[in-house]
Amino acid sequence: MKFLQIIAVTTSLSVLTIPAVALSAENTALSIDEAIAIALEAQPGTVAEAEQDQYEGRPVIDIEIVNDAGQEVEFKVDIETGQILNQWIDDDPSDDPITTNTLTDNTNAEPYVERSIPLDWALTAASAAQEACSDLGFATTVTVVDQRALPRVQLMREGAFPHTIHTSSRKAITAASRREATAVIEAENEHEPTLGAVFNEIGLITLSGGIPIVYEGEVIGGIGIAGSPGEDQTGKEFDDICAEAGIAAIADRLQ
Repeated sequence: MKFLQIIAVTTSLSVLTIPAVALSAENTALSIDEAIAIALEAQPGTVAEAEQDQYEGRPVIDIEIVNDAGQEVEFKVDIETGQILNQWIDDDPSDDPITTNTLTDNTNAEPYVERSIPLDWALTAASAAQEACSDLGFATTVTVVDQRALPRVQLMREGAFPHTIHTSSRKAITAASRREATAVIEAENEHEPTLGAVFNEIGLITLSGGIPIVYEGEVIGGIGIAGSPGEDQTGKEFDDICAEAGIAAIADRLQ
């Protein structure tokens, strides 16, 4: 049986601490050469690319450096202030199974660290969930997203209804964004019939079948299932059963 697989790949990232750098009062804008000098001071190496860009609505110089260890290091340097707004190292994903993003709006502040589900974990979970649904006799779509609700893997069984692509995505996004299972959200808000309409307006959903993926107490993604209607003899939705099978397939890595 064939699957349609839509996979978005994100590289693994490591923490990098950068010193604050400021322009003198006489300078009102940074040239590319000046931005490169700031980046090279923070991380010696060879400049691979440098260009003007936008970051969170601010003009920046986007610089990519290959350091002495062969790692690609990317900087976003504020054209107006000379501050490094964002920086990361592209490491070998085998070094750390979790993607770690270091985002700093202020170079004097502590780095803000995020973790995200690796692609191989996402694919393992999605495949296990899809197999569980198939064993139950359903043609479903399974979606796994990262901690920012961006797609990592989507598997669609032949014969699945087209709408399950969108529905499974919304379940995964809701679980990752709200940090709880969509079945819990549905049960807790039965007394608020308008919640479903509100969620629909912002791209979320209150239907069961979405579960957050948690690593060391932190949500690193979400999985959503659509296309297996009904429930078992205990009253559990089949979509939830399949989603839990996906989580179980990577449970040893989540501990």
